[in-house]
Amino acid sequence: MITTLIKDYELETIIGMLEFERTNPQKVRINAEFASENFIDYVEVIEFIEAVYEEFKFQTVENSLEICSQKLKEKFSGLKFLKMEILKTEILKNALVGAKIELEY
Repeated sequence: MITTLIKDYELETIIGMLEFERTNPQKVRINAEFASENFIDYVEVIEFIEAVYEEFKFQTVENSLEICSQKLKEKFSGLKFLKMEILKTEILKNALVGAKIELEY
């Protein structure tokens, strides 16, 4: 099985529980690996992820991964494996912080 990769994709989104995080978009970095029984265009995956993060404006990175992975499986039903990581790049100046999820379908 071939795994498709998306590495170091950055977008700005509302994510977090602190007051400034609810009003000011912040840069996040997303890494993903996925495998499917059929071809999935990684550009379409990126555009879909962008739309999910634009729509939901999550309070936690963990919740964002749970919902986004669920939406990805709904959109791309042939997914067999998904590993996704989201990192906040601007919260600490000397570290990236975030979470990851790994699922087999």
